[in-house]
Amino acid sequence: MEELTKKLNHTTLDPPYQPQPQHRHQQQGDDIFFSLPGLEAAFQSLLEVVQYPIEHRDKFLHLGIEPPKGVLLYGPPGVGKTHLIRELCKATGAQLTLIQGPEILGPYLGDSERQLREKFTQAQKLCESDLQKASILFIDEIDSIAVSRQDGGSSSGGEGQQGARIVAQLLTLMDGLESRGRLVVVGATNRPNALDAALRRPGRFDREISVDVPDVQARERILGYYTRLMPLHRSVDLRVLAESTNGYVGADISSLCVEAATHAMNKNAQGGIEMADFVWALGHVVASTRRGLTVDVAETRWEDIGGLAQIKETLRRAVQWPLERAHTMQRLGIRPSRGVLLHGPPGCSKTTLARVIATQTRASFFSVNGAALYSAFVGDSEKTLRAVFRQARASAPAVVFLDEIESMVGKRLKESVGDSVQERILSTILNEMDGVDGAMDGVLVVGATNRIDMVDDALLRPGRFDRIVYVPPPDLLARREILAIQVKRMALCSDVDLDLLAQRTERFSGADLANLAREAAMLALRQDICAEEVSMADFDKALLVVQASLKEDVMQFYEAVQREYG
Repeated sequence: MEELTKKLNHTTLDPPYQPQPQHRHQQQGDDIFFSLPGLEAAFQSLLEVVQYPIEHRDKFLHLGIEPPKGVLLYGPPGVGKTHLIRELCKATGAQLTLIQGPEILGPYLGDSERQLREKFTQAQKLCESDLQKASILFIDEIDSIAVSRQDGGSSSGGEGQQGARIVAQLLTLMDGLESRGRLVVVGATNRPNALDAALRRPGRFDREISVDVPDVQARERILGYYTRLMPLHRSVDLRVLAESTNGYVGADISSLCVEAATHAMNKNAQGGIEMADFVWALGHVVASTRRGLTVDVAETRWEDIGGLAQIKETLRRAVQWPLERAHTMQRLGIRPSRGVLLHGPPGCSKTTLARVIATQTRASFFSVNGAALYSAFVGDSEKTLRAVFRQARASAPAVVFLDEIESMVGKRLKESVGDSVQERILSTILNEMDGVDGAMDGVLVVGATNRIDMVDDALLRPGRFDRIVYVPPPDLLARREILAIQVKRMALCSDVDLDLLAQRTERFSGADLANLAREAAMLALRQDICAEEVSMADFDKALLVVQASLKEDVMQFYEAVQREYG
């Protein structure tokens, strides 16, 4: 959002609007990929299954191979699975038979199976009516009718028995499917693991095609497609918008464009849709992949944290560079850090540093804490954690922030037996952070703790938390900077001496200094509700109320911890 604001500040809106071509694909009206921005790879894979067996029938016969019978499309909601099938039928002339999962569910015994058989018969007849065209039987939301019999289809209830019968009927119909090469069954789902395992084998759904969340290049093409007919002002920069819509799928970008156009219309814009309208829309359209799990992080910059110059530079190199310069690091063969663990005394800006990391890298921010993670039901905590990591991978680049990590994953004891919740959560985090086959690329895990001695050693090795960063209490210079940040919005009397206050606040943490400034302002109001300035006398009184939280014994403990863990 800050990048967009900078763009607006350097843009002149006075010149009259002149329509311009907004995207290179506008020049290619006959290109099928123009209407499939971000879906080119999936379209090509589908084309091989649907069209190649008809166009190259002789080659298939010569090689003695049978074309695929079914294709499973899977990906997040709104990514364009249904749109992909519609465009495929337009491009190839394929005849479409549509099954919208829930529509075949009937109230009577055997009604659902009968409707399923009728749909297959209808697709078969279309296939036989024209031998030069493929026939596609498209089952949308297939997970609603073919749920795993092990999980839900074999329950004792009538609904579970009906689900098992539908799955059995679907398996029978696909096994008996004729006209291979001309009739293809395509299923679409955003929950592939919920499907019955018997469907996901060769001979039924032979191929599985993943339709992923679009990257920045794909998002730029999608924005160009949806804005091709819009009167855009010259201030609109699609590249900046693409970089600011991390985690947005095609449906989200479509909604974003509609909201921007509506906002421009409501304010009677005469020069077309401006960048300011898209900035407004970004605040109202949430990415589907982040909905319900991410948190909105207030804009925080490195300059908003006083002191810690060396720590901030370390985090820039360890965190910001891998997320912002991934291609450069890949070219040099550098593997980015997978995790960073911030430890140190309470109130010393560990959580604030995590907020800065999220906002400065424009990454999706997922926050997890022990209170939100623990559940009374067995397995719920691990399920929630896996969902967070799954969503983070889908909306990469992303930051997963584990606050107070010691409360989630304490040390495992050698004599410990049994299956505690903490051990299961620890096992889940270890497995997710290992990221087999690069599954964690673009995802950074940031942990924060003030008791690193209670964190299990398995998390502290390279490959998990690669960087362990000690966040110390503020020194004299840092306290001066923190006080200046805390009082920059206050009206201060000329007698307020921040240098003197910094000297008198030995062993104050950043949180203590923020509390000191707030208490001084409150004392000024208590003395005079009409007070317009905060004086040094108010700070002197506040120092009698606000005490340093970093006592000598506390600092001795953290100094010993720093020597051990660094």
